[in-house]
Amino acid sequence: MLPLGSVCPLGVRMLGVHSRVPVVTCVRGITYGENDAVNPNFVNRNPRNMEMLRLARKPEGWNLEASSRTYWYKLVLEKSNRHSTGWVEHHTGTAVVSASTREWAIKQHLYSTTDTNAVYNIGCILARRCLESGISEVYTELDQYAESSGKIQKFLSAMKEGGVELKEPHFIHELSVGMFSRRRPALPWQVQEEGISSAPSPVS
Repeated sequence: MLPLGSVCPLGVRMLGVHSRVPVVTCVRGITYGENDAVNPNFVNRNPRNMEMLRLARKPEGWNLEASSRTYWYKLVLEKSNRHSTGWVEHHTGTAVVSASTREWAIKQHLYSTTDTNAVYNIGCILARRCLESGISEVYTELDQYAESSGKIQKFLSAMKEGGVELKEPHFIHELSVGMFSRRRPALPWQVQEEGISSAPSPVS
């Protein structure tokens, strides 16, 4: 503990015992090392940061494509003759989180690896792994097949019960905020939810 009013080797003077805010003072004759210098290049080690701020771009794709590509994370379910697998796919094509009946930790607790109960448990496990990975909202095209397939309906209900929202928010597009918004950056704390259009007009 430094005495009150003294200056530490890094040039920080403490206000008092109960004060937690240090005051930086300029002290002559102190040379700083490499660890004390501020790096001008900031590297974002959290790729989810821009997506959670709704500033990350979504690939818009083409208007006539059957399967939409405007998403960050897409929920996929695959059923074969022997196993059931569900995973969350990034728009770059890589699988981020997955759960399958091929895993022995899941397979040993199931009576069958292809029935409705297996698909439901895969959805519960995948939802928990998504939340542990920081993914709480995903895009899916399985809802259009839920009425004709009971397994898909159970899978989607398990994801909802697990706390995963099956709809991604729209990203903040410059064209959807205002006509003069190209001149200034889009900031998430200055944009209202009702002011964001669902489908921004393409740039010609």
